[in-house]
Amino acid sequence: QGAEAALTTLFQLEAIIEARANEEPAEGAKPSWTKKLLDKPELLCSKVREEADELARTWEDKEGKEAAASEMADVLYHSLVLLNKQGVPLTDVCKVLRGRFGMSGVEEKASRPPKN
Repeated sequence: QGAEAALTTLFQLEAIIEARANEEPAEGAKPSWTKKLLDKPELLCSKVREEADELARTWEDKEGKEAAASEMADVLYHSLVLLNKQGVPLTDVCKVLRGRFGMSGVEEKASRPPKN
């Protein structure tokens, strides 16, 4: 389970999210959780915030590695759904991350354009 498997997993998840975004539930059936999140951006944003908070709490409450991995999986899933909603592919995120290699976090933040 090296880096290649991890990356493949993320790209598979992105493809599943895309498929769910484009599917229409059968008559009388409930939409998938992904479709519901995409149709309700306020709910989606609140889930991203909630899951990030739960991840931080795994450290603060000393819940251990398994809890941290589980919460991070939730953060990644909900974040990828939000990226899909915004039309941002995972490859764009990877490109930004690669651009930050070799630069300290302080330098990277200072190089960002100001927010409006």
